Amino acid sequence: MAAPPVPPTPAVSTTAPNPPTASSKPPTPPYPSNPDGGSIEQQRAALLLDINISLLQEVNALQAAGKGGATSPQQAAQLIAQGQSGDLAAPEYVDVLRRVQANIAYLAPRASGDVSKMVKGPAHMTPPAHMPQLQPKYDRLRELFPGWLGYDLRQQQQLQQQGSQSGASPRPNGMNAPGAAPTQG
Repeated sequence: MAAPPVPPTPAVSTTAPNPPTASSKPPTPPYPSNPDGGSIEQQRAALLLDINISLLQEVNALQAAGKGGATSPQQAAQLIAQGQSGDLAAPEYVDVLRRVQANIAYLAPRASGDVSKMVKGPAHMTPPAHMPQLQPKYDRLRELFPGWLGYDLRQQQQLQQQGSQSGASPRPNGMNAPGAAPTQG
């Protein structure tokens, strides 16, 4: 099943924002104009939409290759109950879908002006492992979100910190892995 086209996002207004009401947070201040192509927020939105185009093309290709399917065991059970195939999607398919969803979760509140649902940045700041061709776009994304790690980079950083705190250096044979049996020599 083909995904519906993504509607264009409205352009960011250059007029002064409405004054905040007592029941709402003040809107985020507008970003300064950038000579390279609009405000930072406009550049972020344009890049995320460009990334999503590539990701959605990959979703389509993975579906055509038979790698699509249910993204959770619960969804598989629902499909089986409806008389459909309950095959689980390939991990790379799920990985791509998560990035599309995270990018939309960042963009949608901004397009609708819903300040209460705005997040600071996209959850994923790295491309799917099987799509290295997107690395330059994600490098640019990190430039547009200075200091924002997102979920994947934050998780990677935490794992590295845990490894350095344990004092054990990882070995190829996994001898320092938790629960590894000591060697007899």
